[in-house]
This record gives sequence, C-alpha cells and structure tokens, in this order.
Amino acid sequence: MESTSTMNKTFFSELLELSRLLTVLYDNLPDEIKSDKLYVKIESYLEKYARFNEISPEKAVEIYTDFIMSFNKHCKLFTKTGKYPVENGLTNFSISREEYDIVLLLSVLFTPHRYRIMQLLEQSKPAEKALFIGLGPGLELFLTRTKFKEIHAYDLSVNKFLSTEFSGIHINMELYSGQNSNYFDSIYLIELLEHLQDPYELLDICFKSLIKGGKIYLTTATDIPQFDHLYNFPKDHAKFEEQLKQMGFLVLYKELIQHNYLTMEIKPINHFYIIEKN
Repeated sequence: MESTSTMNKTFFSELLELSRLLTVLYDNLPDEIKSDKLYVKIESYLEKYARFNEISPEKAVEIYTDFIMSFNKHCKLFTKTGKYPVENGLTNFSISREEYDIVLLLSVLFTPHRYRIMQLLEQSKPAEKALFIGLGPGLELFLTRTKFKEIHAYDLSVNKFLSTEFSGIHINMELYSGQNSNYFDSIYLIELLEHLQDPYELLDICFKSLIKGGKIYLTTATDIPQFDHLYNFPKDHAKFEEQLKQMGFLVLYKELIQHNYLTMEIKPINHFYIIEKN
C-alpha cells in the first residue's frame, strides 16, 4: 500500500524530485510567478495532458532534458555561424507530437519568457468568434476558451487529448488558408510565425479573415535557433511594424520579452503584439 506522502505527490512535485535541472530552473523563477494562480492552472493542465498520454514524470524529464541538450548545441552553432539549424541542414531531430507538447508545457512552467506570454494571453479580451492557428498542447485554448462563444482551431498535427478536452471547439487538422472571410473577432498566432517560410502570407490571410476592428494576438521570435524555426525576425521590428501598417493593421500593444536563461553571446527575444484591422 502506498504511503500518504506518496499518494499526495503531484506530477509536478515528482518532476522536481527527479530532475536537478528542473529544480534549478524552478528555484530561479521569481516568487511572483511561483505564487501566481495561473501557474497552478498550468501545472494541473500539464498533469492532465501527461496522464492522458501515459507519460510518466520520469519520461517527461527525459524528453525535456534531451530537447534542452539539442537546443543548447544548436545555440552554440548559431553563435559560430549565425545560421538556424535548418540552414545548417540539421532538421533530423526526432520528436513526436506528445513529446513536443510536453516540452512546450514544461518550458512555460520553467522559463519566465514563455510564462509571460501565457500571462498576456490570459488577459486578452472576450469576443464572439476566435480563430487559433497552431495548437501545440492546447494551453492557449485552455487559458482563453471561456472568452469566446465560438472557436475554430487549425493545426496539421493534434494530439487526441485536445479533442477530448475541447469537445465543443471546431478543431481542424489541416492548414488554415482563409476558409472564413470577414468572420473572426480575434485570431491567435502564438509562437507560430517563426515556423513559416513566409509569415506575411499568413498575416495577409488573417487580415481577410478578420472583421473590421478585429484583433490578432501574435508573437515573433528573434535569434531562437530551434530545429523547426524557419524565419528569424530582425531585432529591430520597425520594418515589421511598417509592413503591418501597409497591410492595414494598427499596432495596439507590443512588449519585448527577453530570454535570460542562456549563458551565451546570443540574446534570444520574443515580441508580443496585439494588432487591429483598420
């Protein structure tokens, strides 16, 4: 029979017991993050996702550790060459949908920059109809779904957990190419644009999919040499904002989010934007 202390362990607490890396990352988080109600919500979502996919804490630690080791190698190569892994022909990193989702969920809990993105998302405004492009583990849906009466979501690969967890949402396993015109109040492009060869093509499609006054919540990535990143946004976003203006968008809000966990010469950053269709 299990002891009371064992039975009371959470998935998250087991992760910390198993991994020195995760313990160090957790200890370095600001206290205001660790005490945030949002943090607890994300912890519970991670556990629910992992249990559904029968991923043990031991396996989760292994998945995350392997990913971080690979990412660090790519960062060092980027420092030397200035090229992303795909530009160096390094596209053979093997990871399944559920493994990648575990990496994404853990990175929210253990890196302040990704946690900040989720904080901003949770604060997004309610609307009638929302479109999510790129679902990942479904965390963005989890944090915002009560804000909308109707949600459509698109991704080329979706874990079965999402269909169970979000049964009332229209989830489509296909590329979004403008299936709805002048329809959505809100569109979410979170940590997506850097995975595209031409992010402006999708932004143009999304412009046509929005009603007048509709908003897009998006992030950009600069100098984050991940194996599946195809587009590197310049540090100076003046040209990016000018292109948004020419497309017919108004920038309502922007925030620069720095990555502070890498002890390397590169300085990875995200930008978080809220833009509106004029």
